[in-house]
Order: sequence, then C-alpha cells, then structure tokens
Amino acid sequence: MQYRNIYAVILIILSIQPAIGLNEPGEVETAQYHQFIITGVSPVEFYPSDVKTINITIQNIYNYSAFGVSTVVDKDKADPIKFTHELQKYVGTEIEGRQNFTIQYEVYIKDTVAKGTYYIPLTVLWSTVKDGTVKRQEDLYIGIKVAENPQVIKIDTVNITTIPENIKPGDTFKLKVTLKNIGNSRLNQIRAALDVKMPFSSIGSSTEQYISVLDPDQGADALFNLQVDKSAISRLYNFNFTLEYRDYTNRLQSQQGSIGINVEELSEVYIQDVTLDPTTLNPGSEGLLMVQLTNAGTNEIKNVRVTVFGGDNILTQTQNFIGTIRPGASETTSFGALVDPLIKIGNYGLNIQINYDDKNSKHHSISNLYIAKITQPIPTIPFITKETTKDVLYVLIFTIMSYGIFLIVGFQANRKK
Repeated sequence: MQYRNIYAVILIILSIQPAIGLNEPGEVETAQYHQFIITGVSPVEFYPSDVKTINITIQNIYNYSAFGVSTVVDKDKADPIKFTHELQKYVGTEIEGRQNFTIQYEVYIKDTVAKGTYYIPLTVLWSTVKDGTVKRQEDLYIGIKVAENPQVIKIDTVNITTIPENIKPGDTFKLKVTLKNIGNSRLNQIRAALDVKMPFSSIGSSTEQYISVLDPDQGADALFNLQVDKSAISRLYNFNFTLEYRDYTNRLQSQQGSIGINVEELSEVYIQDVTLDPTTLNPGSEGLLMVQLTNAGTNEIKNVRVTVFGGDNILTQTQNFIGTIRPGASETTSFGALVDPLIKIGNYGLNIQINYDDKNSKHHSISNLYIAKITQPIPTIPFITKETTKDVLYVLIFTIMSYGIFLIVGFQANRKK
C-alpha cells in the first residue's frame, strides 16, 4: 500500500512537468491582462527643437510582485519623436504589488515636427517568478504634445548687397549681409558662415563673421571680403550660408540658407580697329571706312549693329547690321565714302556706335570717336595718253630739225665771210 502511494505521487509529478516546460527560459509572452499602468508623465508639452528629460511614473496595479522589470522604447515606432541615449532601462529585481517607479528618457523634438499629440509605445518587460523563467511584456502609451513655441527664435536675412554693385571676373569686392533678430528674445554668440568655393576666394578676412548680441528687432551686418577669379564664367553663383547662435535658454540654434552672387561679363565687345582707305579724303573723292569688332566675352552676342553719326557729307551709308558674333571672334563691316565736292577742308569727327544684345537679351551700347581728314588735292602731272605722246614726238622732231637747219645755215654763212 505504501509503495502504491509513492508511485501515484511520481505519476502526478510526471504529468505536471510537461505543463511547466511550456515556458522556456528566454521566451517572452504578451500579457493577457494589464499589470502596469502609467500614472504620470512630466513634462507633457514640448516645442520644436526642444531637448528635454521626460519623467514617466508607472505602477504595478496588482498585489503580487513583478521580477526583473525593465522598459524599452522602439525608436522606429517613436518617430518623429526622438528618444536619445539609453532606449532600454532596467528598473529593478522586484517591483512589489501597488508599488510605483519612475524612469527617465531624453527626448528631442525636431524643428520639422508638426504641432499635435503623439502617442509613443513604451514596452514593459517582467517575469512572474524570481528565476525569470516566465516572462511577460505589455505596451503602455505615452502622450507627448508638440505645441508652437511662444518664444519666436529666428534671425532673418533682410538684405544682401555687393560693393561695388556689379561684379565682373577678376574683381575684388565686399559682400554685406544684413541680419535682423525677428524673434522676441535676445540671441547671443551669433556666427555667420559663408561656404566660399571656386571661382571665389576670401581676401584678408575669414569666411566666418561673429556678432556678440542681437536683441529683438535689432539688426547687424556681416561683411565678407571676396575675390572672383578672372576666368569665372558669367552666371549666378549660390553659396551656402549658415547661422548659429545661442537662444534665451543658452541652447544652440542653427539656420541654413543660401546667398546668390551674379558675375557679369567683362566688356563683351569692343572696336578693335578703324581703317580709312585712302587715309585722307578730298572734296569729291571716294573711299572706304572699315570697322573691325571683337567679342572678348565668354558668351555669344546678338543683333550687333554699327551706326556712324556725323558722316552725312562723307559716307554713302550710316548703318550696317552684323548679326551674331561668337566668343573670341571678330567681324568687319565697311561703309562707302563719297565726299561732297563742296565740303569744307578740315577734320570731321565720326561717332561710331555699337549696339548689341547679350545672352540674357539685355541691350548694350558702346561708342568710339574717329577723326576723318578732308584735305586739298595735291597738284599732279597731266596724264599722258598715246595721242599726246605722238604730238609731243612730232614737236620734238620738228624742234630738232629746225635747230639743225639753223646750225647748217649759220655754218655756211661763216665760211663765206
């Protein structure tokens, strides 16, 4: 009888053992009931750019203990709220029934987070037994409200100027950036940084400028000394512009922006040569005035026209159309000359004006003064033709024969004497 009782106890133990083995060490089961609740969160309101410590108070609502308690935040499920540093917190080996505990997390609210309330899952892990063989977990939710910051913190770039105003390749110039505190609190240690790249360089000063303090509605200038390479292409160049400063809580703030500087062309076209053939004109004479133009810029110029003023009694035409001149190319245009026979002798100023459009269809005009000389004609030997040659020959022969006859007659007269 005694052995039968022992055998029965063994059977009972063997029948229970498989049921205990269902919960292997290390496996975590989702709790079928809530053992923990959040009783307090502080603070609950955040502003964009905030970095704060959030305190979360949790209570074991049952009368029995939980063992090996820890909490964890999944950063992907928390987005766009950023939990930094330790995402998993170990609370304690035992949390007794009805006991409260508090955990802390570092929270960062990005500038771009929209206003609203965000619910972040906080997972609590624990075991129902001291040896940790039976593990449970449940998700609690933290409500975080993102509100508009009543303290407006911002610096506005109110004006950008260059000295001189027009910048050309090879120029050294000043870039003046006017800043203004448009917020309602004092800002300190303002750093304005300009990202200068080729074909620009900084001359005699840093690419970072500092302003100690900007009170609300106060402005200040950041001045940069720059130079543009002489080989720079004519276009608009953009620079990254960064502002960093300390706000009223001594927290570092940052703003990103850009600044554009337009590099204009050098003198795109010029009159390379003016030639008059012949070099001097006389009343009633004809000739040719030739004007050579060169495009010294890096872009094509269009609608090129050459107009000459002051040549009404000298030239047969006063305007020529060339059209397009490629970069580095030259073009020559000619004006016919026919001087008025009644024109007065003297020097006449011819105003040669060049009109053209650049690549942006902006119109340009340059001019040059050329002096044309009108002089008296130089007397010349009459031109001898074949007919006049015969006449001269006959006269010459007649003169020679007459002179010969005269010599013969004189010689005979002397002999008679």
